[in-house]
Amino acid sequence: MTVYSPPHPAEKPETVILLHGIWMKGFCLYPLAKRLRAQGYRTICFSYRSLRSSLNETLVHLHRCIEDLEAETIHFVGHSLGGLLIQQLLERYPGQRPGGVVALGTPFAGSIVARRLYSHRLGRYLLGRSTEEGLLIESAPPWQFTQKLGVIAGIRDFGIGQLIARLPQPNDGTVGVIETKLAGMTDHCLVKTNHTGLLFSPAVAQLTGTFLRYHRFTP
Repeated sequence: MTVYSPPHPAEKPETVILLHGIWMKGFCLYPLAKRLRAQGYRTICFSYRSLRSSLNETLVHLHRCIEDLEAETIHFVGHSLGGLLIQQLLERYPGQRPGGVVALGTPFAGSIVARRLYSHRLGRYLLGRSTEEGLLIESAPPWQFTQKLGVIAGIRDFGIGQLIARLPQPNDGTVGVIETKLAGMTDHCLVKTNHTGLLFSPAVAQLTGTFLRYHRFTP
């Protein structure tokens, strides 16, 4: 697992740690990270082995990364599975520095696509260790942390998930909007893009930066 941390000329800028989802690597986060840097944030793209590493291994490595940071404010942005990992991190390691959390297409209510895959041997192989402790399969507990949570969901129903399961409408081709909602979240908004497109959308980047600054998607 590696961490990518490009420099930023500002002194002590607020730091944003980005986490990718299943079947991805840290470089998938670069376009979003670049747009957040343009808004004045320092960004760190955290890369982990979504299929091979245990949940504990990933969280320990992420926590060590955070401990090494010289930053007064640390935000988190997670795409899909990445949002669930952030919730697990805050549960396991309370007392994090001030900051906000934005989840992009994260199936907090569980993913019908993941459950369908998990019901078959080949599907379980494809999911690897990503479903440990019920991640992606079961509903997450309510959000009860001091960090405010904002959720962005896509509504362009184009993606491989449609070939696996009948998704609830509206959806982003992989995750249904209803699956992204979580009790305790501060704000929720919709963007016309698909699941992967959440990482590349200028609108998503702008909304993310706005939420981290104001704790809501509309300043």
